[in-house]
Amino acid sequence: MKLKKFSLIILSIVFSAIIFSGCSNVNEEQGSSLSIAAIVYHSLSDGEKAELANSKPDGDGKVERKVVTKEIAQLTDKSYDGKEVYAVTFKVKDNNSLGDITVYFDGETKKVIGRGIRE
Repeated sequence: MKLKKFSLIILSIVFSAIIFSGCSNVNEEQGSSLSIAAIVYHSLSDGEKAELANSKPDGDGKVERKVVTKEIAQLTDKSYDGKEVYAVTFKVKDNNSLGDITVYFDGETKKVIGRGIRE
């Protein structure tokens, strides 16, 4: 009987650890997305910040992984052409002007590597 209780306790601990570790990974991913948006937001010029539809400290930027090419972005480093990086897109107040602002960011070096071409 004691062995059965002991096994049940161990099993409960293992399942709890699995559940909590899965939750922390989701929070880490969300946290890294938020910090990427905040880092990129601070790289925007005052003029670009004035164009944004949202004035939150992170500009409410949408973070996603994309392949960047010289056809869609003005790259500060040509070695990123064709590589997957983070793209942070900020909505602007007047969508009829040049369109939303997209900034490309290298998550490893924590550097802005280009801006999306706005037409």
